Parts: sequence; structure tokens; C-alpha cells
Amino acid sequence: MKKFKIAISLIFILFLVFSCGPKRREKGGITDTPEMHYNEGMKFINTQQYTKAYNEFKLATTLDPDYAPAYEGMAYAYLGEGKLESAERAAKTSISKGDDYWKGYNALGKVYLAMNENKDALKRFEKAFKINENSIVAARNAGYALFKMGEYQEARQWYNIAFEIKANDKVTMDYLDELNEMQKAQAGMGKIAKKISSHNKVTRADIAALFVDELNLGKHFKEEKKHGFVGYGEKKKTIEDSNIPDVPQDHWAYSFINKIVKYGIMDLANDGNFHPNKEITKANYAVFISRILIKFKDNEKLATKYIGSPSPYKDVPNSHYAFNGIMICVNKGILTPEISGIFGLNDDVPGRNAVMAIKKLKLLLEK
Repeated sequence: MKKFKIAISLIFILFLVFSCGPKRREKGGITDTPEMHYNEGMKFINTQQYTKAYNEFKLATTLDPDYAPAYEGMAYAYLGEGKLESAERAAKTSISKGDDYWKGYNALGKVYLAMNENKDALKRFEKAFKINENSIVAARNAGYALFKMGEYQEARQWYNIAFEIKANDKVTMDYLDELNEMQKAQAGMGKIAKKISSHNKVTRADIAALFVDELNLGKHFKEEKKHGFVGYGEKKKTIEDSNIPDVPQDHWAYSFINKIVKYGIMDLANDGNFHPNKEITKANYAVFISRILIKFKDNEKLATKYIGSPSPYKDVPNSHYAFNGIMICVNKGILTPEISGIFGLNDDVPGRNAVMAIKKLKLLLEK
């Protein structure tokens, strides 16, 4: 019986060896090359078709198992699908296949950025640039890693290097604009605002903390007996302090969330939860800010001012729940629509934009 099991194991191993060999013996045609499959795969990466991209990179390795670009491509395919550990392995394999392949180091740096390991990312971008000093991609990525680390002056230096390689490069200009906007938002703000400004997306818990810390709401607003904003034609149920199922007392934003709900600025969902980790949209943010203005000015007419009026934005019908709040925020100069003529209803709110809106709101409330 033991010999039989050993024989079966050997047969299985031989099957794997002969059926899953890494290299094809015959090409499919004159265009069936590693380079062609890599280029085709990168096109799929650019259109976010990650499975198709991976298949092309895999075909490249069956022609040449040591083809470094194929593994770089696999790293981007895994990265696009959020498989960070697999992306890291693929990028490292790319480097092992070609130590001077700068794109492999650049891919590994991008993976570390996704992991929020910004120092490790910077090292790989610097290595990529050392190999290829004409790489604008490596230069601006090094700048972005420093930006994520809060090293703003050093980030500007790398962006300048990128501009020396290619003047007026659109991507580098966008990176620089992001840095300028973030620093402008941070100026004169507290620790919480500064921390939030450096993130690309913000959550309901982040916004609760930002409102309470920056606006001193307790000085101006009283706690409502019926917690949650009472809007036009709405009714809200009463809740007790700490009686929010998904916000226990040891939650980092517990105090902020309880206050912001009591002041009637942010309310609970229909399931009774606050959903602190849910990312806010631009529409959400407009509603929250408009509530502060309505309560601060003690002007209930403002709560229905724009209801029934025509919408100037293609993506915001005047029947939308956030329409009145959006109109208030835009007309007060707190939030801005897109150049294309839409408001950006479901867009994420970058931290720097969230903080900048609070700066504008504070100036308005001080008048």
C-alpha cells in the first residue's frame, strides 16, 4: 500500500512537470513575442482590465521565463485588484530577473505606496532614478512618496527634477497642485485638520472629528433632545449618549461622533448605526455643512430656500436630497462645482478639500 502511494505521488509530480512547464516550445507566430504580450498587457492595465492584462504577461513568461517586464506587469495587475502581497512578490521577481531594470523598482515602489510604507517606496523610486536619470516617472514618484511622508520641501525638489526632464509635464503639475492645495489647507489649522488634509479620502468619523475640533460647536449649539438634524418634513427618533451600536466607547472618534450627532449635524442611518468608516461623498459633505450654516444662523428658511428651483448641474436633479445643501454651499463659496458643468455629486472628498471648505466656513461664520 505504501509503495502504491509513492507511485501515485511520483506520477502526479511528473504530470505537473510536463503539463505546467514554464516555457512553450513553439511560438504562435512572428508577433508572438514577450515584448508584444507585455505591450498588450500594459494597454489592458491602462483600461483597468487586470485579468486580461495578467494573461498577457503570463503568456510572455511562457516564451521567456526570465523576461523581467512581464513580472513588472503582473505586479500592476495584482495591484489593480488590491492583491498587495502578490503584487510585491511579482515586483521583486521582476527585479531579480534584471537588477538594472528600473521599471521593476518603480513598480515595487508603487506597491509600497499602496501599503502606506512610504519610506520603502521612496527607496525604490530613488533606486529607479539612479538606474535611469531620464525617468520622469521615477522622479515624480519619489516626490509623491515624500509628499505622503510630509516632507514637502523635499517633494518640491523632486518635482523640479521632473520638470527639468520634461517641462510642463501634466502629471507632475497635478502632483504639484495637490501639494500646494494641501499646504494651503493646512495653514493655521489644528492637528486633526492637518492629519486629515494629507489623505485622499475621508470618512464620517474623520469629518465628525474635524467639525468638532475646528468649529467649536459646543459654544454655539445646544444639544437636541431629538438627536439628528430635523430637516424639511422629517422626523427623528431620540437616542441616548453612547447608544450607537457601531461606535463603542473605546472607538477613537467616540466623543466627536456623540457630539456631532447631538448637535444635529450628522445623523444615524436607518439601521441605527453611524457607519464611522464609510467614506463621504461631496453630496454628503454639502448637506453637513449646510446644516451648520442653518443652525448657526438660526435660519429655518435657509433649510428650504432652494427647494423647487431649477438645478444648474447636470448630475443634481432638484429633487435630490442634497440639492438644497449643495446650492447653499456653492452660493456661499464653500464648495465648488466642476468646470464641466457638474457638481460631482458622488465624488470622494479629498482631505485637503474637506479642510479647505472648513476654512471657508469658519471665515463665513466669523463675519
